[in-house]
Amino acid sequence: MVNNTDLLSKIEEWKLELSTNDKHIHFALLEIFIEFEKFLANSFIAYALGQPSKDSYLPERKLIFTDKEHLEGLLKCDKQYIDYIKKIQEIKKHIFVENKCPFNKVFSSADFISDFRQMQMLRNFIAHQSEESKNKYISKVLNPRGISGYIKSDTFLKRIPRNKHDSYYSIYVETLKFHSEIICNPIVISE
Repeated sequence: MVNNTDLLSKIEEWKLELSTNDKHIHFALLEIFIEFEKFLANSFIAYALGQPSKDSYLPERKLIFTDKEHLEGLLKCDKQYIDYIKKIQEIKKHIFVENKCPFNKVFSSADFISDFRQMQMLRNFIAHQSEESKNKYISKVLNPRGISGYIKSDTFLKRIPRNKHDSYYSIYVETLKFHSEIICNPIVISE
C-alpha cells in the first residue's frame, strides 16, 4: 500500500527535536529527504504492482508485473543499484496510463524539480562533505540565491528568503510533505 506515514512521522520527530535545539537542522533535512526518496521508491513499486494508496487511489497501468522481482528485473538492467528517482522519470509513461500516473504532477512541476535537485545537492554535501559536493552546494544551492561564497548548511537552512515567512528548511520540508500527499492522492490531470 502506498502511504507517507513514515515520512510524516520523520517530519514530526524532527519538528519536536528542532523545537528545543536546531543545532542539527542539517541532519534533520538529510533524514527527511532520505525518507522521501524511500517513499518515492516504495510508491513506485506498489503502484506498479497494482497496490492502492492509503486514500484508495490506484492508477491504471499499461504493464502488469507478476511480482517485485519481475519489476526489479526490468529496472535493474544489469545494475546492482536502482536509481528510482531517475527510473520513475524515465519509464513512468510506459508503466502507467499517462493521465492516471500519480507521479506526473510531481515531476512536471518546475518548482518541485528545482527544490528537489537542491535538496539532493544538500543531502550529498551533508552526507559526504567532499570537495565536489561542497562546490555543487555552493554553485547550485547558494549562488542562485544570491549567497556568494560558502556558508554552513545548517546556517543556510535556518535562513528565511526574501518575501517569505519560513526558513529554507521549512520550505523544503513542506515541499516534500505536499508532494508525498499528491502521490498518495493525485488530482488526475486530463490530456
